[in-house]
Amino acid sequence: MSFLTDQESGALRLARMSLHIVGGDDDFEPQPELSVEHDDFLLQILRDIASDAVYRFAEISTTRSTVEAIATRKIGFQDGAQALAADFRRLHRSGVKDGAFFVFELGVADADVKIYALVKYDYSQALEIVHKQGATGLRRIVEAFVSNKSAIQKSAMIRIRRGSAEPALSTRDRMGRPAPVLTDFFRDYLQVTRDRNDEELTSDVKEVVRNALSDHKEFLPKGGMATCVSRANGVLRVAPEINEEVIRQAVWVGAGQPTDEETKARFNNSVDRLVRKKKLVGLAFAPASSVLPKAVRRTIMTEEGVRLEYNTALEGQSVVEEKLDDGRTRFVVTTQGYTDDVNSDRTRRPA
Repeated sequence: MSFLTDQESGALRLARMSLHIVGGDDDFEPQPELSVEHDDFLLQILRDIASDAVYRFAEISTTRSTVEAIATRKIGFQDGAQALAADFRRLHRSGVKDGAFFVFELGVADADVKIYALVKYDYSQALEIVHKQGATGLRRIVEAFVSNKSAIQKSAMIRIRRGSAEPALSTRDRMGRPAPVLTDFFRDYLQVTRDRNDEELTSDVKEVVRNALSDHKEFLPKGGMATCVSRANGVLRVAPEINEEVIRQAVWVGAGQPTDEETKARFNNSVDRLVRKKKLVGLAFAPASSVLPKAVRRTIMTEEGVRLEYNTALEGQSVVEEKLDDGRTRFVVTTQGYTDDVNSDRTRRPA
């Protein structure tokens, strides 16, 4: 599942919506609530942007408090949406593109739950259109939004349960670099803190890759599980960013690049299931080099004269180092096969 559960996504309905222009040098102009139109298209867009959460609200958040007030009807939707948009406009800095700011109230099957979506849509003509056409211009902006969701610059999705906002929220920011980092402006507006860092996300992806390959061991090429995992991690290591498609690619490479569609589908289905389980849906982030270090050759010589040489990519998989209670060290090597080259000097004679 993404930020929305399967049940929420299936029952999602658009209850109320609001649109304001942000940008330009003019004073903020509060707009009345809009009647709901194009709801099927808008709902699909909102499902698409509902990525899993990597941020959570700070202890104090004006945005959270305003959304909670709307949900509990302490203030009306129109007044609350105007307050959210006015605060966004106040923080809107020079260099940030002009556009439209949407507030959506969404209902689900559970009467105790409401979902709120805040979306900044880049539309350079928005201010001019509204000045010339008024309410009709707002409708044109909604139609443009429906037809070009790629212009979404920022979004946040908040779940309210029994009047209180859940700490974790879904966020996207096209201007944040690298993803999923939020720009200072949007982070200050939402008043949120990072909940999962790149190291934690990368560790989760490594587990997804390993488990997806393990799900279908019978389809893996010769060389063993450790070799397949090492190849897959190599794909993750050099990727500019990790996302769901990169994870699928890594597993495919690790599995020996199978060509038949049925086998590829098996691995992809495992990836999709595990990505949902690890709450990685819709996320993109830079791979953490500390979690995906470049593999090197390691040579160990014991005091007993035993030499062990292996690729560090196999550590924790084919080669496991164990510290014993008495201070000694045990190396456990698990292998698909080995060669035994016994060296003996037959010319030596006992003294």
